[in-house]
Amino acid sequence: MRRRVTTGCVLPCLYPKRGTLPPGASVPSTPGRPRFQSRGWLRGGIGRDSAVYAFPTRCGGMMTPESPSDRALTDLAETMDGRLVRAYDDDWDSARAPWNLAIDQRPVAVAYPAGPEDLRRILAAARADGHRVVVQPRGHGPSGDLAGCILVRTSAFDEIVIDQKRRVARVGSGVSWGALLSRLDGSGLVALAGSNPDVSVAGHVLGGGHSWFSRWRGIAARSIRAVELVDAGGEPRRVTADSDPELLWALRGGGGLFGIVTTLEIDLYAAPDLFGGTIVFPASAAGTVFGSVAAIMADAPPELSIFFGLTNLPDIVQVPAPLRGQTIASAEVVFVGTAEDAAPLLAPLLASTPVLADETRPFTIGHLAEVAAEPTEPAATIEWTAAITSFAGGDEAGLGALARAFQEATPAGVTVLGLRALGGAIAEQGADAAAVAGRLDARFLACAGSFLTEQRPADPEAVFGPLRRALEGSTLGLTVPTFLTAGQDLTFSFPPESLERLANVKRRLDPGGIFVGNRPLGPGAAATTDTD
Repeated sequence: MRRRVTTGCVLPCLYPKRGTLPPGASVPSTPGRPRFQSRGWLRGGIGRDSAVYAFPTRCGGMMTPESPSDRALTDLAETMDGRLVRAYDDDWDSARAPWNLAIDQRPVAVAYPAGPEDLRRILAAARADGHRVVVQPRGHGPSGDLAGCILVRTSAFDEIVIDQKRRVARVGSGVSWGALLSRLDGSGLVALAGSNPDVSVAGHVLGGGHSWFSRWRGIAARSIRAVELVDAGGEPRRVTADSDPELLWALRGGGGLFGIVTTLEIDLYAAPDLFGGTIVFPASAAGTVFGSVAAIMADAPPELSIFFGLTNLPDIVQVPAPLRGQTIASAEVVFVGTAEDAAPLLAPLLASTPVLADETRPFTIGHLAEVAAEPTEPAATIEWTAAITSFAGGDEAGLGALARAFQEATPAGVTVLGLRALGGAIAEQGADAAAVAGRLDARFLACAGSFLTEQRPADPEAVFGPLRRALEGSTLGLTVPTFLTAGQDLTFSFPPESLERLANVKRRLDPGGIFVGNRPLGPGAAATTDTD
């Protein structure tokens, strides 16, 4: 079973979303240093107030993985067409491990269903033994220990069907973005993919999901046309705007609250030409680079996206010798259009300061992951994110202060700082009418991460405090759910009225609260969203 690192961060952040060390926990010592591929060295090389809702915040239950009284689980293991992994199985540790190795997940069992009938069996066993159910298709997005939960991996749901005429992709919930984009290569069509190819399509879009193409076409959740799921009663449902518009609205950003998703249908978009890649600058020019990007994106067409930031590169052989142990600034570009059309847009950035490397070029959608070139191996990390609205002293001063804060935090262990320019379709008025995660009225998403080892633990306040202080008075307080960090609930993503709507749908679909995940709806509550 593969366990790789992903990122909920902006470029060039490398780390798993919502990573944190549980109290008293130590960082796992295996696997070792992640493998570097492509330009993985460039990414650092290491791997609100709301109402109270009466849903469980955690998996609950008093059973341990070794409990002999889980009779229904024993029966489930014998009747499943797929496989149920228990604490006494040799592959227990690898089965339960999330992508962020700082999280120690201890569910009662890990289920690998072969199909919908297995899902019904899993739900029946959970009800019989008093357990709850959480879904992690590919292990992303952990934030708790999963005590009392059956952890479901939907890797067997691997259907991919491309309807070029209708511009729709039918995708199983276990499919990764890398697999889907490979199938789209040469079609002239794109989907609203994120930066890492190993994230599941389902987890990304159901959790809101920011895409390289979100300025152009909106938050990824808005691309969902239909969802097929197994509900709390074990019954299959096909959800569309015609069959249940309120549930579809809720699934577009809060998907794991309502059932186990098996298949999605998502919109595809015509993009015959793509241009982009990474541009590397000296760290000393970070303030200039940040200011130049902000000026470009202030009036850039929605077809242009730029992620930019700072990275402390490790002193290892995988990093090119001149850059080992150095800090670099970078800008990653994706443009829907030709190189000729992109050139005048990027000219001010390229002219603003000396360039160490320019890897921009035309590419096809199957090569989108090469733009960010994020490492795909497990790692233990902690992370901080924020949505930036404006800077009181202007962009140049505010972004310059953020770059200096990164330097201040470097001795404490910060490894990367990344920012994603927003705007365009992300901020469209009325976008939240069709999706709970339809709109974000901010200018940048910021993310910072620190890679942990047994030799180098990290103090989150020391690592992220300088960045937080640099942004005082400049943040929105809300972000897309896939950018939430450990301890944050959905009040950090949605306003109270949206939380109330989600709670109403939850009561209708899952009144017993059998489905749980990472994100409570609000204080004292807790319908939760799924992981990805």
